[in-house]
Amino acid sequence: MSPLAPAPERFRVATWNVNSLRARLPALERFLVRARPDVICFQETKAAELALASSALFDGLGYNITAIGHGAYNGVAIASVHPIVGEVASGAIGSELLDREPRLISCVTGPDPALQVRIVSVYVPHGREVGHWHYDYKLGFLDELAAHVSRWVAAGHVILAGDINVAPTNSDIFHPDAFVGLTHVTDPEREAWERVLAAGLVDIDSARWGPRARRFTWWNHGLNYSRNLGMRIDVIAADSELAATVDTTWIDHIERGAERPSDHAALIADFNLEAARSD
Repeated sequence: MSPLAPAPERFRVATWNVNSLRARLPALERFLVRARPDVICFQETKAAELALASSALFDGLGYNITAIGHGAYNGVAIASVHPIVGEVASGAIGSELLDREPRLISCVTGPDPALQVRIVSVYVPHGREVGHWHYDYKLGFLDELAAHVSRWVAAGHVILAGDINVAPTNSDIFHPDAFVGLTHVTDPEREAWERVLAAGLVDIDSARWGPRARRFTWWNHGLNYSRNLGMRIDVIAADSELAATVDTTWIDHIERGAERPSDHAALIADFNLEAARSD
């Protein structure tokens, strides 16, 4: 399931909740060299500004980067081997819920002028527990995201990637009994995420492998990973035209199985550039 080499004939997009960019720098360097995504979206960078070591890594590997954060929590970023324009991030979106914390950043990038894509890196609020104010914040955040997705899709190609903190179906959790009464699996959360997709996006991994594939992207630290007691809460979603050009998707177990991993695995999608240009 892990990409072993770059895909130079494809537009490769990755998303990874790194759970601290600084802590994951060695793993990130290995991943970028091995998989060489054109674009990678990050969540939980946990940094107000990129550290010198992080900036040096991206510069050395030929990546442009745009990021937003303010302290030891949250934080999102997008890195691309192609030029980045049209950046907009939490704090300047014009939505109280999307602007409240550094949870969303977007930009336009692509391999050439004929194929430019709005990339959106998103870290949806956790929700904490049903009935908590953070749960209501999460639902409102998703509805605001849906409204913005509708406008972005109307303007051109869109790829939204990130940690949505929602398991879309019971096939996206290791067993429903373990999640009774908990966030991530409630009907209001799942319905809110469906509204984001209904705004004009296709869940790439689900479309490629089927909605019952049980391809998890998150496991709690400890024995849960070796026992595959996980969840699928990381998503790459694209407008329908781009989604139709996907060759395959990957879940990077190489770094998730390494020492000191994030609790999330990177998710990767390969888009067929020639098919996209033809469309």
